[in-house]
Amino acid sequence: MKLTTACDCPVCSRQMQFNWETQEIPYFGEAMVIAGVCTCGFRHSDTILLGQKEPARFTLQVTDPDDMDARVIRSSSGTIRVPELGVNVEPGHASESYVSNVEGVLSRIEDVVDFATRSARDAGSVESTLRGEKILENIALARQGRFKLTVILEDPLGNSAIVSDKAVRSVLSGEEIEGLKTGMLILDV
Repeated sequence: MKLTTACDCPVCSRQMQFNWETQEIPYFGEAMVIAGVCTCGFRHSDTILLGQKEPARFTLQVTDPDDMDARVIRSSSGTIRVPELGVNVEPGHASESYVSNVEGVLSRIEDVVDFATRSARDAGSVESTLRGEKILENIALARQGRFKLTVILEDPLGNSAIVSDKAVRSVLSGEEIEGLKTGMLILDV
């Protein structure tokens, strides 16, 4: 199914067109893909998953450099945790889905921690700066297989996964589901 709608651009207020199309996306299932471009250059795109699977947690012990290649499919409702780094990546309203690998996930974390560490340094926060530097050091060691870590991916809508023979899948309990953010408005009819 393909639809086109018009709306006012949030930047210049001129009319812009949005294309809406359902597609079958590998690993994610059926999705609504939305894309719009205005003549002023403003662009907006989004992918909304139309299905829901069994709520799940995937746990992967990263013990050597080969584990960096494990496929990570994170939907916009997925939460990623790396306890050894003290990092939790929870979905928000602008959360996006992506397909990557463990190294790509660590790169995303590294970018955020690097920015936060520089900001802490500029603000004179020694404790936060040292914590950020330690996380960055441990990420570099993990890439070399010299720092073991665990990647946990939890999704209350079941649309995320870690694809690896070493990944352990488990079903989330009702209590665990209630403690997770979805990153989107969920209508329970």
